[in-house]
Amino acid sequence: MKRFFAMALAVAFMMSAAACNNKKDKENSSESVPAVTTENASQATEAVADENNAETTAVAETTAAATEAATEEFTMPEDIPTFEAALEDEVLAAAQELFEKACETEWRFTVGSPYDIDTENYITGDYGWQYFLITNEEITSMDDVRADYHEVFSVDYEDTLDELFMESEGRVYCLNGARGSDIFYEGSEVTEIEGRDDGEIRFKVVDSYNGASFGGEAYTEEREFVIIKEDDGQWKVSVFKLPY
Repeated sequence: MKRFFAMALAVAFMMSAAACNNKKDKENSSESVPAVTTENASQATEAVADENNAETTAVAETTAAATEAATEEFTMPEDIPTFEAALEDEVLAAAQELFEKACETEWRFTVGSPYDIDTENYITGDYGWQYFLITNEEITSMDDVRADYHEVFSVDYEDTLDELFMESEGRVYCLNGARGSDIFYEGSEVTEIEGRDDGEIRFKVVDSYNGASFGGEAYTEEREFVIIKEDDGQWKVSVFKLPY
């Protein structure tokens, strides 16, 4: 009987020791793995978002740099009579950007004013129109206006600047006219190269319009768009029409 009680006591002791060891293991495990809290989860989410934003920003900056480089380095080898597919894509992409810059420039100079003006200081033109003083200090002559305009357009491009600006006594005045744009206009795409000579490339541009919201219908118009290489090596717009 004493032997039986001794064995039972030993078994009980062993079970108690095992339970203590299991408890310690759980406590150690709890200490090594930090508890998941709302603050930790929020910090993890913000870290992932920051990483994604950084990647998105890097991609955007790379794309913008590539687009800028495509325009700045828009030079055509004069000894290639035809275009390979990859080269043609590069030319069309550069032409598209030049076309959009031409639209922006033409709109800025012909609708409103590309410069700061003083509406209380003006002179009157031949038709009684008021031309307002341009207050930008760097604009003192029509040559200054043309220099800005012809950053995009070739020197041979027929503009209407003489109708919109007047020079008087060392100052320049602007008509500052206004009009609305074509509400049907949706966009333009330079779709193909139609021809090429020395220092000149001719493109087809497709302008898209949609009057469905006003009881009309969608339609397109095709226009010619021509760029030429000037003496300084820069490609400028020589044939163009504002589509809106």
